[in-house]
Amino acid sequence: MKKYYSMETNGRTADVYIFGDIVDAFETGLNQAWGYDGLGEVSGLSIANEIKNLDVDTINVHINSCGGYTSEGLAIYNTLKSHPAKVVTYCDGFACSAASLVFMAGDERIMGAASALMIHNAWSQTEGNAAQMRQQADVLEKISQAAGNAYAEKVSISREELDALLDGDNHAGTWLLHDDAVKMGFATSVSSEQESSIANQSAMSMILQKVTAKPQTYEPTVQVTLDPEKVASIVVEKLMAKIPESPKENNPMKFLSALMGGKD
Repeated sequence: MKKYYSMETNGRTADVYIFGDIVDAFETGLNQAWGYDGLGEVSGLSIANEIKNLDVDTINVHINSCGGYTSEGLAIYNTLKSHPAKVVTYCDGFACSAASLVFMAGDERIMGAASALMIHNAWSQTEGNAAQMRQQADVLEKISQAAGNAYAEKVSISREELDALLDGDNHAGTWLLHDDAVKMGFATSVSSEQESSIANQSAMSMILQKVTAKPQTYEPTVQVTLDPEKVASIVVEKLMAKIPESPKENNPMKFLSALMGGKD
């Protein structure tokens, strides 16, 4: 049967790929009865049983799904949460609706640089009389509260802020890119490739700043205090030594010429 997921094991690590819409047993039966080769033909019960039987230390769950049935998403979420292995979830494209619930099961929740979450309160299509419609609305509120608990366990925002996001504009829910998702606690980090790129860019920026910076010049200032009389005495003594027989008393001009380095 067609599956919306695949599973691989490598030693003590398992990789689960949810790359389709998450369906339930009822839709599985309809698909089989109608021969519809569409969204996937295995319910959340199948993946839950396979996850339970995994004897591994780490489960990596890669998600690219527009979601599906809330009940199935919660079943997968709780199965992953209860498994003793470390669970790392990756949003490789979209993790919308029920798929975003699966994403929240990760001990680490990593988003790709070009990925998005979409969260919303439970939706439904129903028919019946007024009493049945009112009953369905009450059920939807309880389902929304249960799903909200999965987000609330991990996010860093208040429950009031979370409920506002789940309701969204015109009750259409909210789309989150990786920066807001990390800021609010839906995700724990961006993919390592993105983090490495950011780190490399930061390091390169610092190197360029060092290389292109103007060299700093240092002009030390030395303060010297001189005794004018002492300096003058030393200069005269040096000069007089050069003209030992200077007749300065009798011929001042000749003496001055000698001091200036001239001749008779």
